[in-house]
Amino acid sequence: MIEDKVFAILERYTNAHLPPTIFPNFEFDPEKCVHCKLCAESCPTSCLQWDEEKRMPYATGFKGMDLACIACNNCEAVCPTKAIRMRGEYRVLYGRYKTPDDKVGEMRGPMPFGEKDIERDFGDIEKELTEVERVIYRRRSIRLFRKKPVPKELIDRIIEAARFAPSSGNGQPCKFVVVTNRDVIDKVDRQCAKLLDMIKWMYAGKDKWRDIAITLSSYFMVNEMDQRPIAAIEKVKQVGGSITWGAPVVIHVLADSRGIANPPLDTGIATQNLVLAAHSLGLGTCYIGFIASAIKFLPWLKKDLHIEYPYELVTSISVGYPRGKLDNPVARGPVPVEWIE
Repeated sequence: MIEDKVFAILERYTNAHLPPTIFPNFEFDPEKCVHCKLCAESCPTSCLQWDEEKRMPYATGFKGMDLACIACNNCEAVCPTKAIRMRGEYRVLYGRYKTPDDKVGEMRGPMPFGEKDIERDFGDIEKELTEVERVIYRRRSIRLFRKKPVPKELIDRIIEAARFAPSSGNGQPCKFVVVTNRDVIDKVDRQCAKLLDMIKWMYAGKDKWRDIAITLSSYFMVNEMDQRPIAAIEKVKQVGGSITWGAPVVIHVLADSRGIANPPLDTGIATQNLVLAAHSLGLGTCYIGFIASAIKFLPWLKKDLHIEYPYELVTSISVGYPRGKLDNPVARGPVPVEWIE
């Protein structure tokens, strides 16, 4: 009994740095590929690369990480010819970031009507859904944007949807900073990318000092020391430091630090209203968390984004017209559900 408790404690506080992990299997059919490169260009991490000589994508990792895949199935969703399939799951086997046992299981597509949906094509399921459900299941994080400007009227419209989100005590602790100035967007991206690259340098690589440093850091910043964001930072470098993916509009979501109960939660609810409204109107969005993480160490950027007390940056949203039909349903892992009846 004592040994089990000791083991549980050790597992909870060790192996934070590049833990033993099972990654999905990347399957590619060269006969179906039309060489559009959408899979590699829109991959949120550095996992998928494009081989110009062989004219095909390939999956890879980086310093100490066998595969930089987070099992988001983005490559499968954006492929117009279904040439790519991801099979399996992302699962950490041991340590601080071990995947909980109740989250281990088969990746499946939308099943709003239960187990009978396993064998059904989503096109058939979709006919029986409400408009809200269709947007929820099809919405994907968009990382390929057209240069076409987004009309101010549409931006006002999606923010209005956010305004009508529920909040604690009807406190509505949100503020939105809409940036369409390309110089400001690029400046914030570049400066945040430099800081993130330093973090990636500290993390990437398997050696003793990094193991100790990352494990200790995880005691104070457990949400930031997971290996998956590091894979995304490597991607930022590969795309020239464009954290916001070249989107024509970036909406920064702020929370009133004095707000009732849980202001970040309220802003998250409001932001999801905004995102779903945007996709229902033919726009694409992508949640960007890196700016909120980096700006804590780059306080001078707050002036560029007009962030002043009592407001704090919670997240940022890239908004624009998608470059292609990229909203598609994908498989997801199980979500733990317990019934108390």
